[in-house]
Amino acid sequence: MRKVTSLLIILLTTTSSLLCQQTATNLILDIKLPSSVSVKGTSTLHDWESKVEKTNATININNLDEVAIETIDVKIEATSLKSGKRTMDKITYKALKAEEHPLISFIFKKGEIISENTDFINITLHGDLTIAGVTKNVSVLTRINKLGDTITLIGKYKLKMTDYGIKPPTALLGTIKTGDEITIEFNLKF
Repeated sequence: MRKVTSLLIILLTTTSSLLCQQTATNLILDIKLPSSVSVKGTSTLHDWESKVEKTNATININNLDEVAIETIDVKIEATSLKSGKRTMDKITYKALKAEEHPLISFIFKKGEIISENTDFINITLHGDLTIAGVTKNVSVLTRINKLGDTITLIGKYKLKMTDYGIKPPTALLGTIKTGDEITIEFNLKF
């Protein structure tokens, strides 16, 4: 009888442990197309926009149905910012110190849900944003949509280049100056 009780306890413990492992699902999702990131700003001549051509991003969630975020890791190649004007791009890369610091990155630390319904979640993502080798803690208001197996993060974040040690670029001997404030807009699909 004692052997049967011991075997039963071992069996129940093992089964319980296996059930816990099956329900605690961790999914790592990679960025997929069509995703987009762009940087917008102003200058004394006109507004400008650079689109990011190379973004690597992963999101680690522990439940696809509830979208419980564990990690978000976004890396952008600084030299993949393209305005459509080669001269402007070269000035941008120099301002970003792209040779020394080739990556712009965002690492998620925590999130605070603002509101939610069955279609989306409005959340503030807190994390570390690194640009030109300078890291700042930021809070980014983001909308998370879930459609089928696709999770989309949509948002924008305004910052000052000087906060990251970047001197706003100039052209034509300083006659054209960019504004200090820029906006990063993103639509990332996982």
